[in-house]
Amino acid sequence: MAYIHRGLFVVLSLVIATSSQQDDPVKDFCRRWGHTTAQIDSRLYIDGGMIASEPFTSNHTNPWLLFSDLNSSTVDTGMPSQHANLSKPGNIPSVSGGYLWADDTNKCFYQFGGEYPEGVSPTDVFSMWTYDVPLNQWNATDTKGDKSLQRVSFGAGTQVESRGLGFYLGGWLSNRSTLGWTGPPMATNGLIQFDMSTGELKNRSGPDDTGRAEGHLLFLPVSDSGILIYFGGIEDTYRNGSFDAANMSEIHIYDMASSKWYTQTATGEVPLARRQFCADVTWPDDQSSFNIYLYGGYGFGEAQAFDDVYILSLPSFTWIKAFPLDGSDSSPSLVGHGGCSANAINHTQMLVIGGWFPLYDKCDAPEGQGQHNMVLGYNGREKKLWDKYDPGLDTYVVPSPIIAAIGGGPTGGATKTSPSTWDHPDLGTYATIRPSFVVRSATRSIPSATATSAVQGSGKTHVAAIAGGVVGGAVILICILGLILYRIHRRKKALKKSEAQSDPTPPPPAELGATVPQEMAASDASKYVQIHEQGNPIALFNYPGHAQHHSQTPSHDYNYPYSTQGPPSYGHAPPYGSPTDGGHSQPSPHFQGNADSFVPSNSTGQHSPSTSWDQQAHYPQSATTAQGQYSYPTPTLPRQSPNDAIQQVPIYYPPPIDPASRSQHSRPSFSDHRGSPTGTQYSGEGQRNHLRNMSATSTPAHFYAQPAPHGSPGMGDGEGYTHEDRKPT
Repeated sequence: MAYIHRGLFVVLSLVIATSSQQDDPVKDFCRRWGHTTAQIDSRLYIDGGMIASEPFTSNHTNPWLLFSDLNSSTVDTGMPSQHANLSKPGNIPSVSGGYLWADDTNKCFYQFGGEYPEGVSPTDVFSMWTYDVPLNQWNATDTKGDKSLQRVSFGAGTQVESRGLGFYLGGWLSNRSTLGWTGPPMATNGLIQFDMSTGELKNRSGPDDTGRAEGHLLFLPVSDSGILIYFGGIEDTYRNGSFDAANMSEIHIYDMASSKWYTQTATGEVPLARRQFCADVTWPDDQSSFNIYLYGGYGFGEAQAFDDVYILSLPSFTWIKAFPLDGSDSSPSLVGHGGCSANAINHTQMLVIGGWFPLYDKCDAPEGQGQHNMVLGYNGREKKLWDKYDPGLDTYVVPSPIIAAIGGGPTGGATKTSPSTWDHPDLGTYATIRPSFVVRSATRSIPSATATSAVQGSGKTHVAAIAGGVVGGAVILICILGLILYRIHRRKKALKKSEAQSDPTPPPPAELGATVPQEMAASDASKYVQIHEQGNPIALFNYPGHAQHHSQTPSHDYNYPYSTQGPPSYGHAPPYGSPTDGGHSQPSPHFQGNADSFVPSNSTGQHSPSTSWDQQAHYPQSATTAQGQYSYPTPTLPRQSPNDAIQQVPIYYPPPIDPASRSQHSRPSFSDHRGSPTGTQYSGEGQRNHLRNMSATSTPAHFYAQPAPHGSPGMGDGEGYTHEDRKPT
């Protein structure tokens, strides 16, 4: 019996140790940054980037693909519920500063670019992967065209759904993104175009020969075929490791019909220069104005990061400050952050997710997984800019700050429809034209739903799955070990009895321990401790009622913020100091004030990572963030065998260094550039286990959609939060 008790103790100890090392990517969320997002129907997918889990002592790469359910709004946080149960095999890159080109027509998205964490070398010069949403499956993307492309990171991306095109401007080449790179990081100047209908990649020219990174790119349905708008970030003129801050009043415009670049000067309340901010665009039905909402970003010089909102209204090219309005941003913001993402949902709300806080050492709204919501027309429940997420809100109204600047009313009718002077006469002509597009049709049959399980809160789902796997494994282990020990014990008794019958003389003392080593080794316990990783199928969840949520912009522009590992050309900053509650009289969206808040008290957090629909994902080891270097075991990817190759190493990265400390070329105003439908039901989610197998399938040629005419695309005072408990006022 002593052997049995000892064996049971060993098994239970192993089980407890294993379960204590696992983090739930939703429940244990603390922070997220450097990720990228893509919207397909009523799911907002989140991929890559860096994450920190509670307790907050280290950072590590995010190996999960997760999503926010845009049809839901949780009672406690007022944010969409997040789920971490999708497939992402270990051979799919988990990188920061990449981009996801969303193809809503064919229900997929393409992973482009991004960089690996420090200490992890790129495995190839260039590759693209496609995630098939209905099949919950990753495929290698077989591209055509330019074969000289290299992986870049923290460029600016967008897509044009109505034309089936993806674009990516600039980005860093470095030893984290490019195989064999040995020089200093260098920003590129090209505009990459990806044709989702043919799989062709083209490298077009950018605005000029200056390298650019960490700015933002958006599509607007203006001119004959649409235009791209780019602004912000850094300019790498000399390609020697130094850079300049881009002037936020300088707006670059790419006319898609003529393939020409233009520049237009914006006026009004021009934001301070910044990088890795997040933004998206919306407009009223009459398209008399196109309003780009910008949040946060990392600064230059003394302004480490921002906690503010600006609106760039086109075609008047007017900057409008929307938050805060009390001047409280005159000093560095405690909760300023960059490396966030922003997505306009149904043209009415913008979800701001995650980011790195240089001056704040708490989690980012952990119960809401770092999600914060703007109601772009101030027409939500609280009639404020920062408000709870409402999945039923589908009407954008022009808010009073914009009306005050450009005229008109809530439904449009802007009276200021041009700047005081066009920098090029062509721009005035383009601004009056609205394009029409062919209707794209899916070239494959979109699977219908076969599973009937409803989506549940991923936190509870994963806890239940893990607990079930661990407990089940422990029970099996105990039974097997007990049976082995019992049989050995019986055999030993039988042997003693036989010996006693043949020779009544007691055996010498040395014989008593003769079989102990065999008993202890027989269980092979370590082989079974990870039984929950063996891929036993569990009914997968079927996501019901994908009521289609669109920003109604022909392209959803998703910002891919930068991880704390920082832009390739930035070093590491000294650890942040402990923050104190200080105050904006106009509260920040990242603090909550009263009991009604949509973000829980004591919160500051990040997105939750996702795993496969099969709920037996193995979570990485708990990682936390302190002010020093930590060495933690590599996280095991969801449903990945412990023997599979791991490509990401959990490592602590301090906040991005103050760019002013690097070699920068002077500019006249360096630190302050102020100037004068029905969704798709998915099949097979209850039957497949994709995480066990590595994806190696190429995207079939017929997967690419063919274009077909579409009518002219059209769309059918902000107060914040108190500091103490991050609840809306």
